[in-house]
Amino acid sequence: MENRGVTLIELISVLAISAVLGLVAVPALNSLIQKQQLRAAAYSLYHLLITARATAISQQNRISVWNQDGDWRSGVEVFLDSNENGQRESAETRLYAAADHENMSISGNSPVANYVSYIPNGRAAKANGAFQAGTITLCKSGVSDRYQLIISSVGRLRLQKSTTSSCP
Repeated sequence: MENRGVTLIELISVLAISAVLGLVAVPALNSLIQKQQLRAAAYSLYHLLITARATAISQQNRISVWNQDGDWRSGVEVFLDSNENGQRESAETRLYAAADHENMSISGNSPVANYVSYIPNGRAAKANGAFQAGTITLCKSGVSDRYQLIISSVGRLRLQKSTTSSCP
């Protein structure tokens, strides 16, 4: 006689093994999702700054990336900075904006705390005309990765990943 079914014992065993594997996999999956969200935010901001620099060169105008309220997490605007002060006025043309990243820590050191501004030759420059070089750091609580967007004195941007034990 041919047996075509499974016994109750076999079914319960498979369900128990599946439950144990699920309990092990869920925290690892959550960690992977958190890391991916941080990575996506870093690359999003990186591409936004690269695009702003390219736009400044192609349009031969000063283009600024402004974080509106002194906090890089709450979204940024890229605009044609006609008065060259690094802050968007109502008369200045907004080119594009980026979404917020509320569940992360994103901060710039003193030269890039509020804005990054590119002049027509592709250099990053402060409102007073001095070169603008600095670092914007992205991290997330509970994630060991940290990303840094490093802007050189000639306006080039570099994305660097490192490992940290804590995120402020």
